[in-house]
Amino acid sequence: MRSANHQHEQQSFFKYMPLDTAKIVLENTTLRWSSPVIFNDPFDVPRELFHEATEHQISQAFCQKLHSELMNPRDNLDGVNASLAGLIQHVKKMYPKGIPATLDSLFKTMTLNPPIGDDAPLVLQQFKEHWRKTLADRRILCLSESPSILSMWNHYADGYKGVVLEFACLDALDSAWLLAKPIKYTNEKLLTDSCEGMADLFLREESVVGKYLANEVIYIKTKEWEYEREWRVAFSKRDGEEGLYSDYKFHHLELKSIILGHQFDNSELPDIVALSQKYPNATIKRAKLTAQRELVLETIS
Repeated sequence: MRSANHQHEQQSFFKYMPLDTAKIVLENTTLRWSSPVIFNDPFDVPRELFHEATEHQISQAFCQKLHSELMNPRDNLDGVNASLAGLIQHVKKMYPKGIPATLDSLFKTMTLNPPIGDDAPLVLQQFKEHWRKTLADRRILCLSESPSILSMWNHYADGYKGVVLEFACLDALDSAWLLAKPIKYTNEKLLTDSCEGMADLFLREESVVGKYLANEVIYIKTKEWEYEREWRVAFSKRDGEEGLYSDYKFHHLELKSIILGHQFDNSELPDIVALSQKYPNATIKRAKLTAQRELVLETIS
């Protein structure tokens, strides 16, 4: 029976790692889920919101956005903040032919000199701290859809000397990676990258904003990383957990194969064979580099 959590059609996923890490994973039957705060790439998930923006700049962007919405009121208000939706409907009713020049001028003045409450610095700081805590509490497992990416072997599996572990997506075990989502590779700016983008978020329903910050931002990377063919599973850390990572157990039946790198040290093979004994579904394979610089997988046992 297909699990209710099965969100894709992938049969399995792959995790690249150095040999020492693979031994720990196989010995403990655990995978490390990390907070984005400790990811290798500091630009992967934004660590800070409004990094150098001032309350004045943010208020300007918000007033500018509000002005634009009222000058060109949208017909479809789905997903719009309830207060703004009510204001748009009121303005459309009051000014069916468009807002008058005097009101337009008032909004332009407000954009240049936006009203800023006394508590604005505190609210901004609280928002930043909330985002930092959200990231610290996040637990993400990064996987790839392919075991044959040369750059991944080089960067993450110790220059082809490491290992790739294949994890099956098993409905019967409700595997965590049934919930995996593919990374969206784009060079478009995130809404969190600018005051204008954040102003756009502020005008949306709270649930929409929460979903964007908690989910979409985590699954977006620039196109230069597209070769990784990455998928991610993201959760919040469990109650009582501390630190910026958690080592979570996986089921021994979920491990489908242990793939040794092209430069794997054969003297380490007995250790891998011994560790593999607790994983009845796992075969041991070796990645061989062909003359055409392609990786092919050969089963060892």
